[in-house]
Amino acid sequence: MNKEFQGNWQFPDQEVMAQAVPVKFKNITMKVKTFLEKPSLDPNATVLQLSSKKLEAEIQMSEVSVDTIVEREVSGVIGRFRIQASCKNVLLSLNPGQGNFSMMISPSLENSTAGTQLQSVNISWLPGSWTAQGMQCEGAQGFETVIRDEINKIANDSARFVEPQKELIKKYVQDYLGGYQFDFSQSRQLVVARPDIKVTMKVDEFKDVANQGALVKGRLIIDFLQAADSEVKVLNLSQEEAFADATVASLRLPKDFIKEVVSHAYSANSWLHKVTSDNLPGFSNVMASRFAQWFVWPELMSYSRYDKFLFSVFSSKDVTVDGSGMSYQVKGTFLSKMQAPKGSQYVPFMNFAIPLTSKVTLKVENSKAQATFVNPTMGLTPYWEPSYLSRYGANRKFKASTIRDKIVGGLWGKTVSVAIPDIPLTEGLSLKVKKVLSSSSQDLVLELNL
Repeated sequence: MNKEFQGNWQFPDQEVMAQAVPVKFKNITMKVKTFLEKPSLDPNATVLQLSSKKLEAEIQMSEVSVDTIVEREVSGVIGRFRIQASCKNVLLSLNPGQGNFSMMISPSLENSTAGTQLQSVNISWLPGSWTAQGMQCEGAQGFETVIRDEINKIANDSARFVEPQKELIKKYVQDYLGGYQFDFSQSRQLVVARPDIKVTMKVDEFKDVANQGALVKGRLIIDFLQAADSEVKVLNLSQEEAFADATVASLRLPKDFIKEVVSHAYSANSWLHKVTSDNLPGFSNVMASRFAQWFVWPELMSYSRYDKFLFSVFSSKDVTVDGSGMSYQVKGTFLSKMQAPKGSQYVPFMNFAIPLTSKVTLKVENSKAQATFVNPTMGLTPYWEPSYLSRYGANRKFKASTIRDKIVGGLWGKTVSVAIPDIPLTEGLSLKVKKVLSSSSQDLVLELNL
């Protein structure tokens, strides 16, 4: 998260003693602008640290002045003298990269709304970090220097300026954070890679469980927009279970969640994947060898070894998925339309029917689901495109068994990664899936982090 933070803080007038003379600071304001970087979770407590990036700041004072009566003895006579000096329109600008602004926040829960509670705030700068602009000073000789010295102390000692205002700064920051809340009762749409699948998160029950955080119960509603049927299927959690580790955010899903989602996502005539030949397991080996082409697929010799063919893969029948947890058996008959590069366009080349069976193991890493194919078996039935044969007079020789074996060899152990959608909390802040476990009831437990 890189969230912009802005503050325009008004402070009470201040008075300090310098050389036994009171120096007054009037109409003090401080403007800050920065970006808060993605927080890191404190492992020992549910506290987030937000640190600034590219801090910009200005301190303005309408006047810094001395106006006092002093007594002086001159030739045995004690006289009373009025001393006046001032610097008006004082503007100090923080030099780039010289300041630090950070805060510690913790979750604040009330009914169905989550906000933030400010634990601490820190603002500091290095000595000599400020540049004075447009300062106009005048007054009694010598006392103008006193005023300038007091102003320079601000630039050289952040604690001297910040400490008296720390509670007020904390209030200003808390008021600012109060404008950013997450209402759990509102529906949230998750961003997924396929536009034909819509995932919506809805909360039905919210419970504050004190130092364990919050227990949120709800639904994930998944709409398969290209599916032929309008079947509504409800999956429920197996049973209530206590949280094993209350310090780790987690999301529990029904044990059949993955199986049902994949089955519906790859139902008949509802999906289409386009793959180039350089990403097709085993095919790149054939393209790299003219010798192999001559024996198994001579028509490829009409093309450069660097040409890329386009495969459109789909299925006219449902894909079946069996299994649970992180291991599944997938079976289906896939159809593929292969197109060949001709000049600046692609032309229909060949079509294939591909019955495929494979074990698929899953793991989660860096917010991605990784599916690995284990012990795949497949068939391969080719169909030449009539328009290509009539126009280009192709060599129809095609060793299906050899090509199949090369694809199976490339597919074995092949890992396909799919991004897991983040779970939105508020603007610019989401939970990411860290890893997936199985509970004792075989429900899926997704461990989350920021």
